[in-house]
Amino acid sequence: MLPCVGILLHLGILNEIRFLMRRQFLYLLSFLEGGSVMVAELVGAKMLAPWFGTSLYVWAAVLGITLGGLMSGYFLGGVLTRKYPRNEVLLYSILLCAGFFLVLMPVSGPWIMELCLDFDLQTGAVISLLVFMFPPLVFMGMTSPVIIHLLTEEADGAGNSAGNVYAISTLGGILLTFLLGFYIIPAFGISKPAILTGIVLAFFPAIALLKRMGPKAALPVLLPLLFAGVGFNSSEKFSPEYQVRYESEGIFGQLKVVDHPSYEITPDARMARALVVNNTMQTLVGLDNDLQYSVWSWANYMPSAASIFPKGSKVLVLGLGGGTLVKQLLRMGFEVEAVEIDKRIHEVSIQYFNMPAEVPVTIDDARHFLETCDKRYDIIIYDTFLGEAVPEHLLTVEGFNTAKNLLSPDGLIMVNFYGFIHGKFGAAARSVYKTFVECGFETEIMATPGKEENRNLIFLASLEEKDFSNTNYSEPGFEPLNDLYMSFLNPNQIDTSDAMVLSDDKPVLSKMYAPAAMHWKRSYNAYYRKHFLKK
Repeated sequence: MLPCVGILLHLGILNEIRFLMRRQFLYLLSFLEGGSVMVAELVGAKMLAPWFGTSLYVWAAVLGITLGGLMSGYFLGGVLTRKYPRNEVLLYSILLCAGFFLVLMPVSGPWIMELCLDFDLQTGAVISLLVFMFPPLVFMGMTSPVIIHLLTEEADGAGNSAGNVYAISTLGGILLTFLLGFYIIPAFGISKPAILTGIVLAFFPAIALLKRMGPKAALPVLLPLLFAGVGFNSSEKFSPEYQVRYESEGIFGQLKVVDHPSYEITPDARMARALVVNNTMQTLVGLDNDLQYSVWSWANYMPSAASIFPKGSKVLVLGLGGGTLVKQLLRMGFEVEAVEIDKRIHEVSIQYFNMPAEVPVTIDDARHFLETCDKRYDIIIYDTFLGEAVPEHLLTVEGFNTAKNLLSPDGLIMVNFYGFIHGKFGAAARSVYKTFVECGFETEIMATPGKEENRNLIFLASLEEKDFSNTNYSEPGFEPLNDLYMSFLNPNQIDTSDAMVLSDDKPVLSKMYAPAAMHWKRSYNAYYRKHFLKK
């Protein structure tokens, strides 16, 4: 009798151990699923940036498709648990599909986004996300209801099981969000984290399926690995005239350094080197003259305005780009300091654009730098646009007053802005102008040549009126700008009645600028596809 009791006890303990191990395994799968959701969301947003930008509309599309995918998954998961109760093979199959579609994102994303370039930004972004980001999120959403169903032995334990699953899943999402944002994407880019996460998500279910089903499970198990190989080797196909010198993906977007003819920019289409951020040229310099001079004529307007200051003046440049403006100011004999939020851009400006390495550059957000700085500057230049995204936290009453405290009494603030000033597209620029005036600045607006959609506006703000009638900056190939007043807009023709004074409490600049941003990004996408991509 006693041996029988011992055997029964032993079997009971083994069953308890198996139950606990199974429970822990299901919690592990829930953790991986939660982390994978955030990988899909962040990677999806960053994949969109080169094609559709980083505006509020794009982020709204990402969040909406994410929630829509998870909602659909939760519903379908609940339906499947009723149709296939207590079916672990169902769970493993769902996770395999989620891993497969996550691995597929770097392959399917560029393909569909290029096809959608002719749509407006909202439509193109939503359609693209539905193709490459929605499917993995649906399968990830299906996971939690199935796991909860497998963990729940009786109705009384349903709440506890659901709470544990969602807590563990959310914990996975939190950890992966921090890891991706702070370490993984800056170090490894966008494609590799998506592919590796998809493989990890599929790995444990694949082992479980192979144990249960044997060789017939081999094909679905191998699919994520097959597409991973395709994803690692996928890249844009450039026109033969375009040579990519550098390419990187990071939390602030995609960077490329490309040598190419300057079609539609210079009459002779001379060879130039471009810093391309999210498929938008931020810097363009000629390959001759040791990469010192921009091929954009408008790039001479800010140094021309700065030329009214004597040599030795202290200049702070917010936003480095390829370092063209910094090199111009150094040639004028100024003491130049720069702030750049993206460490990669600083490295690229030195290695590929010959910016002197000894220039002091602080890697920081420009507003944070201004808030913590205790130096004084004669000139502060805002050149902080990232593609079509507007740095609204800088262009507020509070932001300008902070900069004012760092400005010498006869100093000057310059802000590089896009060219629209009239109608709905110009509402943002009119509001920036009104905000400068509200802060007590004498403010002028200088417009570079060209139509509104092709030009730049440069705000010139100072505490006392400046004389720009005798500027003296020149570069090879461009006529010097001796009288900037010829380029000034007439303030009497700028209607600010519908403009807003921008403040930290009302961050509306991105919304106001959105129509112009979408128009501008669409035009630039057309240029990029026409000239950069292989036909």
